[in-house]
Amino acid sequence: MKRLNFMIVVAGLMVCMAAKAQNDVAIATLQHGNNVSVFKGPGALANALAAADEGGGDVISLSEGSFTAADITKPVSIYGAGFEKDNTNGTLLTLISGNMTVGRTDSELLSGVHIEGVYLDGQLKIGGVENKGPLKDFRVVKAFIMSMIVQSTNENTSFDQCVIQGTMDCASNNNIYKTVVVDLYFSNCVMNRGRFMYYYHADNSIVMDHCIFNVYSYTTAQHGVWYPFENAPNTILTLRNSLYLLASDSPNSESSYTIWPSGSKISNCISDNGNIAKYDGCHTVLRAEVFKDGEDGMYNSSRSFELNEQPAAWAATDGSEIGIRGGNGWSKVPATPVVKNLSVTPDGTNLNVTYEAEVR
Repeated sequence: MKRLNFMIVVAGLMVCMAAKAQNDVAIATLQHGNNVSVFKGPGALANALAAADEGGGDVISLSEGSFTAADITKPVSIYGAGFEKDNTNGTLLTLISGNMTVGRTDSELLSGVHIEGVYLDGQLKIGGVENKGPLKDFRVVKAFIMSMIVQSTNENTSFDQCVIQGTMDCASNNNIYKTVVVDLYFSNCVMNRGRFMYYYHADNSIVMDHCIFNVYSYTTAQHGVWYPFENAPNTILTLRNSLYLLASDSPNSESSYTIWPSGSKISNCISDNGNIAKYDGCHTVLRAEVFKDGEDGMYNSSRSFELNEQPAAWAATDGSEIGIRGGNGWSKVPATPVVKNLSVTPDGTNLNVTYEAEVR
């Protein structure tokens, strides 16, 4: 239970949200302590970011609608209404259109940025250019990401319950291989046609836990085989409790298919490549034997990704099932607060607001 004295601001916010419903106006609200500011229109996100405090702790909430992308250079948390409209789950679509860089333009560390419940239709650029603007504790949750590139050194960057549509490249080839990626962590994510490129540095480490990794449709001219990595000889990948599958548009000739580059680690995952019986602890099965709907691992909004009955060899290390339904689980619903039991009491020149809020 919390008691606040900003009823005029709250009333303004309610009017703005009503305007969104009636006129399809995108709304961004910036909360700094007990102070709330409201911004409207496609540039609302950029305006909210410009007004956010440099010291961190501010929260930006985005309504349903379309927002123009803006670079994030401050430690803020951004919550949208969802990455797709889903009546069953009660999510809406918050679209951020254009490329977005998360990182400063100088060499100062940016720490504690959180993005949740949005659809990013451009490229997510992690860190500043030319290895400036290093990142720490950057977290993306329940988002749809068209593609991403790592532009600077970062530590403890994590993606949870996300859909990543395209490549996940590193800009090491553009900055003399100085970019160091320490603990780039994916949990309960679906990678559609995923591929990692240019992770040259020997200290790079990537972990994928309870994920579905659909191999990107790419054939090297030199080898004529399909790789999830290209030009990443020193990257150590730990893939566990996951499904490693060929995309539905991949070719049928897979006899020379290479699962992982030398030095990678694999545990408790299933590989669908058709020809190799076992590889570093992975189990090879036919695609139709994995999911109850008989489809491959590609994401679409109607799929539950429910697995067929699992043999003992499929057991995850944490006791749950492998894939996105185990571990943290899979949900599209962002953790936006829902206000309950709102009451207003006049008190002299102020209007006191008492409410309960819970995270759904």
